[in-house]
Amino acid sequence: MRFYLVVILFAALPSVLFSQYDKAQDLVFEDEFKKSFKTRPKLDVKFDNRFSFIQDNALKTVGFKIGLNFRRKFKVGLGLNNMLFSVESSVLNADNEIVPVSLQYSYISPYIEYVYYNTRRWEFSLSIQHGIGGASYHYIDTNGEKVKLKGSQSAILSYEPAMLIDYKIVRWIGIGTGIGYRLIYYKGSGVKEKFSSPEYAIKLKIYLGEIVRTITGKELEID
Repeated sequence: MRFYLVVILFAALPSVLFSQYDKAQDLVFEDEFKKSFKTRPKLDVKFDNRFSFIQDNALKTVGFKIGLNFRRKFKVGLGLNNMLFSVESSVLNADNEIVPVSLQYSYISPYIEYVYYNTRRWEFSLSIQHGIGGASYHYIDTNGEKVKLKGSQSAILSYEPAMLIDYKIVRWIGIGTGIGYRLIYYKGSGVKEKFSSPEYAIKLKIYLGEIVRTITGKELEID
C-alpha cells in the first residue's frame, strides 16, 4: 500500500508543478535555474514541524533550517531535525528479558525548494530533502538513569518530497502547510520500527527581514 502511495505522490507532483507554471512567462525552468543562481542570495531561516506516523504512534519532528534564497525561486540549505516526543516500545535485552524502551530519532537534512508560484501573499513550492541520521532505544536502568540500549543504534537514510503552501497574513507573520512522504531507503537492524510514512507540515513563519526593515528602515539580507 505504501509503495502505491509513493508512486501516486511522485506521479502527481510533477503534473501539479507544471500545470501551475505560467506558460506565458518568457523563462522556462532551466532559464530560471541558471538566472536565479547568478543573483545575490538572501539568507533563508525557518522552523519546520512535520507530523507522521511510526506504526500506530503519531510522530512529530521539529526542525531548524538555514540556507540561501535565490530570487524567491530556489532555496537550498541544511536542516537539523529531532523527534519531539519519544515513541514507547519494548524489546528483548541481552538476558532475553522484555524491557520497556523509548525510541529516539534525529537527523540532518540537506534540502532544496523550488517556488513555482508566488504572489504578494501566497507561495507554492516543491520541496525535497534527504535525511541523514539515526535512531536508538533508551531505557531507565536500576539507578534511575536513562541509558542507550546496547546494539540499538541504527543509521537511517530518508528521502522526503513535499508540496508546501505559505500564506503571509501580515508583513511580519505567515502560516503554512504541506503534505509529503518520508521514504526510508536504508535502515540499520538495531531498531524494528518502520519509519516510511505519509507526513504533513504545519508552519508558523516569521519574516525577520520585514521586522528589521519596519523597526530600523534598513534592508536586512534575510528572507
